[in-house]
Amino acid sequence: MALVIEKPSSPDDFVLMPHTRTKLEAVIDGTVSFPANGVSTLLLYGTFGTGKTTMAYLLPGWIDTAKTTDALQTVGVGKITDTQNPYYDFHSCAQGQNGANLISTIQQRCSLVSLNASNLHFVILDEVDNLTAAAHASLKAVMNYTHVVFILTTNNLNKVDKGIINRSILLDMNAAPTTAWVKKIVDIYSQSNLPTPSANAIAGIVNAGYGSARTIFTDIEIAEAKRQQPKK
Repeated sequence: MALVIEKPSSPDDFVLMPHTRTKLEAVIDGTVSFPANGVSTLLLYGTFGTGKTTMAYLLPGWIDTAKTTDALQTVGVGKITDTQNPYYDFHSCAQGQNGANLISTIQQRCSLVSLNASNLHFVILDEVDNLTAAAHASLKAVMNYTHVVFILTTNNLNKVDKGIINRSILLDMNAAPTTAWVKKIVDIYSQSNLPTPSANAIAGIVNAGYGSARTIFTDIEIAEAKRQQPKK
């Protein structure tokens, strides 16, 4: 029987550091007014494979659903899923697509009326540190809009303009505590109806992954497949 690792759909599906979870949930449940007070951006940063882009895709749906439905009255904020399917613009800041022209395109799009239930525009910029200096400068001006939510990801926070950082709520996606990962993997085994390895065995795999969800889940699947092989 295979280990079933479901694609994330809610905040609880991510293994996060406590302070990151606290900030994420505060944005979704409205504890923090957002976008407001000159802060219109969620900036997800961390090493490779930590789930930044995966979460970036989900955030528009969580925010729109929380703002426009009664979902939070029936489920905890950690269990919220996207029921609204809001429109968002996704831009990978690759070479040749990372200049001031990109920001002009975003500005033009955001000048139109949003079709989302929340009346918000959602703009995802993946690997925002790849933007040119001119694009960084232009982006800061657009970030003053109060009807646009920017969701940025980066592996290199030190390469992001300080003015952009100042307009952002930072979500640290680096390695969560090993105990949190062990709990998540134990839950996955339970849901897959498989006998669970020892906590020490799981912790060894987690620690070898250095916070990369991609690496951890791949190595767990390999370890489980080997464990199920007939003994010779």
